[in-house]
Parts: sequence; structure tokens; C-alpha cells
Amino acid sequence: MNLNTNNNLDSVGTKGARSKPAAPAPEAKTQASSPTPAAPSASDQVVLSQEAQNLGRLQTKINSAPDVDMDKVAEIRRAIAEGRFEINPERIAENMLNQEDLLG
Repeated sequence: MNLNTNNNLDSVGTKGARSKPAAPAPEAKTQASSPTPAAPSASDQVVLSQEAQNLGRLQTKINSAPDVDMDKVAEIRRAIAEGRFEINPERIAENMLNQEDLLG
């Protein structure tokens, strides 16, 4: 805001004072100075342990499995429709407590 109209005020509103021009900003570096990583050589290699390979295969199986077992859902639906589905409140309560223990 510049108030240098009739009162001869500078940009901060003090009478008669002149503001100094701002000093030029220091030049910003356009690129960080970090060493360039060396290109991998033909002898560089990674070897995974047997356990890591097994975990990778298990992860692939888990990722490809459906979130819902539709065969089990169909079986439960048939049992409900036929009147064979029994609810076990003790088992439900036990599983709920186990789940709570897992969550902390």
C-alpha cells in the first residue's frame, strides 16, 4: 500500500521518511548438489532368501483371492433357507473378544 499522495507518507505510513529499495534476493539454486548415483554394473545382483520368496508367493495368492468366499455365502444361505443354520452366541462372543484383543 503506498500512501505517497498529498501527505508525503511512505509505504509504512511515516511522514517524511523514505523507504530504501529492497535488496535483491539471493539467487536460488536450481538444482540440488547431490552426487549422481553410479550406474549398476553387470555383476550387481540381488538374491532373495527362501523365506522372502515364499512370502512373495503367499502375497500373490492373497492378492488374487476374492474378498468374499461366495461358496461359503451360498452354503450359509441354503442352510438359512432350509432352517439348518444355528447361531452359537458363545462362539460369536468369543470371536468378538478375540478380535478386540487383536486390535489392542
